[in-house]
Amino acid sequence: MTMPNEVELKIALEPRYFARLAGDPLIGTPDEAARTLDAVYYDTPRHSLSRRGVALRLRQDRGSWTQAIKGGGSVQAGLHRRVEIETSVKVPVPDLAHVAHSELGKLALRVVGRAKLGPVFRVTMQRLTRVVSPAPGVKIEVSLDRGVIRARKARIAVSEVELELQTGPAWRLFEFALRIAERYPVRIEHRSKAERGYALAHGVSAAPVKAQLGVVRRGMTATAAFKAVCWSCINHMQANYAGVLRGADPEYLHQMRVALRRLRSGLGAFAPLLPPGTAERPVASVQGLARALGPARDWDVFVEATLSPLIAQYPEHHGLHRLERTCARLRQSAHRAASLAVASPDYQRLVLSMGGWLTEEPWAAQQTQTQALALQAPVAGHAKAVLERDYERVRKRGRTLARLDFPQMHRLRIAAKKLRYAAGFFAPLFSSVRARPMLEALNDLQDVLGAINDCATAQALIKTAARESGEPLRRQPRAIVRDRTGTALEHHRQALQRSWKAFRACDHFWR
Repeated sequence: MTMPNEVELKIALEPRYFARLAGDPLIGTPDEAARTLDAVYYDTPRHSLSRRGVALRLRQDRGSWTQAIKGGGSVQAGLHRRVEIETSVKVPVPDLAHVAHSELGKLALRVVGRAKLGPVFRVTMQRLTRVVSPAPGVKIEVSLDRGVIRARKARIAVSEVELELQTGPAWRLFEFALRIAERYPVRIEHRSKAERGYALAHGVSAAPVKAQLGVVRRGMTATAAFKAVCWSCINHMQANYAGVLRGADPEYLHQMRVALRRLRSGLGAFAPLLPPGTAERPVASVQGLARALGPARDWDVFVEATLSPLIAQYPEHHGLHRLERTCARLRQSAHRAASLAVASPDYQRLVLSMGGWLTEEPWAAQQTQTQALALQAPVAGHAKAVLERDYERVRKRGRTLARLDFPQMHRLRIAAKKLRYAAGFFAPLFSSVRARPMLEALNDLQDVLGAINDCATAQALIKTAARESGEPLRRQPRAIVRDRTGTALEHHRQALQRSWKAFRACDHFWR
């Protein structure tokens, strides 16, 4: 029986590249032929193990059976960490008595209780395995897996490379994955085979994923809080990645942009604790991707929130319908550009580089003693300083609220957004009762400022539609849109005064 903490990084690779990678000196020379792995995952009728984050598997390999139970741990930018207990068994029947002595086994026994275990899905793989040593003291098992997951009559193909750490620091997995990504078009696989199998068995359709909140907890050091914030943002981004690629629900793209903004804000919030310039490169990469996704989101908001209601109001207006067709083409083009940006090798390198950077913590070798002490101190002190700084910036930019023009309003919106994200990150460190009014006021303020920004963006998009249209856009539909956004802008400015007063009246919960 073995009970290691499994640490592995999964990257998907199209089957047509497998032969090339298998013969690439990068992963070493063959030491064995490909073998067939046939695994069945078991659970209760209600899938109680899955709901508690536990996977129970029986796998046949070269005629022998092994029972494995996995659970706990985390997944960060495709890096999976979890407890794995493997036991050789004589017959292919699950038996939790083999793991009853371990904490994970005790949890599984409690969860299963008297329920009967049965097969949920099957995973059949052709696996080619190598062991490489990319640096002294580092050993990585490289497994090239091709096969299928079956649940009832449904099935999905699997084509991926597993990099499992045997010895050395975990950041070496990201480093090695980047070397593979330089030669082959790969993408990070965020979900384990078990997660994909359960999704197939449940018949669950993918849906946009919102941000995970409350990742910063009392007692955390500044370093732990920094990494928790960044990891949660990267996971949020990765959870919506496939939906953006498919060009599915526009909410996927919106959530990915939210993840990027939160990540940039998180980097900015902790940058003062790091050696100068440490966060500049990650921030620039995040900002570049956010810019690539921005136009698609602008067209989504304009078409859905401004143009569609107008067409519903004037269903027989031919000019508005011509404008709608033009905007639909431009919207589609912007979404294609966004999908290409997310599908590009640059995106994979961004996530792998960020993962390696956070895992390695290279800033530790450059920091002063003062910085080291600040990073190891409880995060609450730094949180107070960040919240105070961001609050003062918002207050100063909103002093002459009634006279602000669009560029000034935009700067206020950005400042309020940074404060909103910082307050969301750090609120769990303080009284929830005191924090709630400020969080609600910031959400309301941000909504109003965002609506004002949408009005300004709508004017710019109308000009773009007129310029890019293959057929002339008449003045009347453009005037209708201008009138609608003008009326909406006046309404939003009045709402802004109320939101601002509510915000200024809030208790500074961090003081």
